[in-house]
Amino acid sequence: MRSAASATGAVTRPDSPPTGRSAGASPWPWPAGAGWWNSGACPDLRCRDSGRWSGALLVPPAGAIATELIPNARKAGTTAALAAAGIGVTNALAEEALWRGVPLAVFPGRQVRGWLWPSLGFIAWHLVPLSVRPHPRGRWPVLLGAGLIGLGYGWAAQKTGSLLAVSMAHAATDSCGVRAARTIWLPSDSGQKPRPFPPWRENNRAGD
Repeated sequence: MRSAASATGAVTRPDSPPTGRSAGASPWPWPAGAGWWNSGACPDLRCRDSGRWSGALLVPPAGAIATELIPNARKAGTTAALAAAGIGVTNALAEEALWRGVPLAVFPGRQVRGWLWPSLGFIAWHLVPLSVRPHPRGRWPVLLGAGLIGLGYGWAAQKTGSLLAVSMAHAATDSCGVRAARTIWLPSDSGQKPRPFPPWRENNRAGD
């Protein structure tokens, strides 16, 4: 006896997303089967041209290595390098889940809401730390890097349906922040030079 699907002529495409609460369906609002964090979520039709994204994904890490890691690695030391790696990986995974993963799940295939607006939000997000502690080279290099990651990685995630490659590249980029780890994150009693107080804090200390 033929199945109901064959009797009605229904055809199930292998790249069609699962519907309903079938066995193994994810209870979370993203594709089932751990789709974000492995390449298995990327069907063949969308991964045929994935090779073209590999070069683009390497641009932010290469820029971070050239401008942050190499000039500051010797002065930073091993402790700052380890701190930068831990903070960089944690921050990158959190940002990818928030700015790429959630829009990819909530607005799949919608380039304005699923890619453009989250990318612009990711750029604006970096104005917050810049307002607290300006970067030595100014805000524009930081915003340019955020724009490359937001727009480029967001587009790659939309096209591949996976966060694996963009998360790895983002983590490599953020892990190069040894200067920030040495001057901001590490405590002053770890052999690092203590940070100067802002002017308003200096005034308060003088009045004590």
